[in-house]
Amino acid sequence: AFDSLWANDQVLGTRDFVDNKPVSFDMHPHGTMVLSTIVGNDPGELIGTAPKAEFWLLRTEDGGSEYLIEEYNWVSGAEFADSVGVDIINSSLGYYDFWDDSQDHLYEDLDGNTTPVTIGADIAASRGIAVCNSAGNEGDDPWKKLIAPSDGDSVICVGAVDENRTIANFSSLGPSADGRIKPDVAAMGSGVYAAWPDGGYTYTGGTSFS
Repeated sequence: AFDSLWANDQVLGTRDFVDNKPVSFDMHPHGTMVLSTIVGNDPGELIGTAPKAEFWLLRTEDGGSEYLIEEYNWVSGAEFADSVGVDIINSSLGYYDFWDDSQDHLYEDLDGNTTPVTIGADIAASRGIAVCNSAGNEGDDPWKKLIAPSDGDSVICVGAVDENRTIANFSSLGPSADGRIKPDVAAMGSGVYAAWPDGGYTYTGGTSFS
């Protein structure tokens, strides 16, 4: 699925904002699977939505923990993306609940102006970057609502539907805390075909794939 990505030099560079070292591609399957739905180019098997696009691959999420610092990692990544002329940020991350309860966000915080990551995302958008963020997969959890930075007033919050255009039960719900309609758009995020990092393909789901 990624042969042409590397053969055509479509990866302009990588950066790890968590460990400050060369990006490793075997740490977590999530980013690889999301990337495959965009740039995958395996005729007869999987063609992504933008197989000719060029990419900076930036890691800001620590998959082994969940703390507020990751929001600041995201903002650092967005600043770097701006510095290298990125046009679109595809962000399949979101925050509200942390391992340290004192860092948790309340629904009232999701007003587009409060959480660090949302402030950073709106600034990135003000620089001319189209910031697309998954709405979150909390629709069938007690929280139910969207997660930061998808609450940003300049962030394109993307929800998930299935092949029948029916909203997926896991897709996080709006509105934002200040009453704005969210998600802004929805795309297929249930039953999505994606590359599996260990080889082959699999069906998966989540607003990340929308």
